[in-house]
Amino acid sequence: MTRQKVIDLLAMSRFANLPTVWSNGLLGILIGIGIFQDQAHICPTCMALLGIALSFLYLGGCFFNDWHDLDFDTKTRPDRPIPSGRWSRKTILIFSLLLMGGGFIFCSFVSLPSGLCAAGIVFCILAYTKWHKIHPSSFFFMAGARALIYPTAAFSLISWGQFTKTSFDSSFLILLLGLGLGGYILGISLTARAETSKTPISDSQKIFPILCLCTPIFFFSIPQIASQNGYALIPLILFIGILAIIVRSLRACHNVGAFVSRALASIPLVDYLIVFPLAPNLVILFSCPLLAITALGLQKIAPAT
Repeated sequence: MTRQKVIDLLAMSRFANLPTVWSNGLLGILIGIGIFQDQAHICPTCMALLGIALSFLYLGGCFFNDWHDLDFDTKTRPDRPIPSGRWSRKTILIFSLLLMGGGFIFCSFVSLPSGLCAAGIVFCILAYTKWHKIHPSSFFFMAGARALIYPTAAFSLISWGQFTKTSFDSSFLILLLGLGLGGYILGISLTARAETSKTPISDSQKIFPILCLCTPIFFFSIPQIASQNGYALIPLILFIGILAIIVRSLRACHNVGAFVSRALASIPLVDYLIVFPLAPNLVILFSCPLLAITALGLQKIAPAT
């Protein structure tokens, strides 16, 4: 296999974004431990398997997207790996199905509730891939696929019997956290769409995507600060600062690709808004920022979009 084909494979899989998936999984585990406490079955092997499963689901979804977009890429981006003939479409489809299937099976092996959520991720991947070139509402499926990582990880700690007895409050909390992350992902897509629009966009239309990017602040940080958790301030200040720099750079340079790549690499900072207040120790203090830096560094090897 040539070096170019390896780089193509990494680019199609968007492997540079894997640290952001691991960060989402870490937060999901911490949420599960916090909610289920003594009921949580904490197994290092299962956690490692969950990390592999989430990685498989993400990589498989990205491969599936490239497989599906052949006609579009042939017209607009003929240098892409599949249209250029460097990788066959059939091979990429096989990779995609094996990875998504493996991710679902591994999640189900860890726990059936986790497998159920993984099935939701697969559904969102398929729906987004089918409609993302047709209907703008498909962005909600992309956001949903990310948001479901939290419950997939959180529910991996309990059995099906425990899952059926989960209180409404616990499920609602996990849902709110997922909405916070999903809102941020939606904000990335809407902001990029607004900047590339061929028709004039009003200031009010530009504000909504930015508000979506700030959704984690409303869902994560403000409740923590309201409960007088001082540990919420450190990640909040960092998140606002980085987000302001990224958006300001977009407004100044209009480089949508750079904005999306940096915003995706900053996903661990979204998790950081909750992770550090939940577990304020030195390991957690540096883990999410390091994962964000790692994601940014991996983009030097292969693009994140």
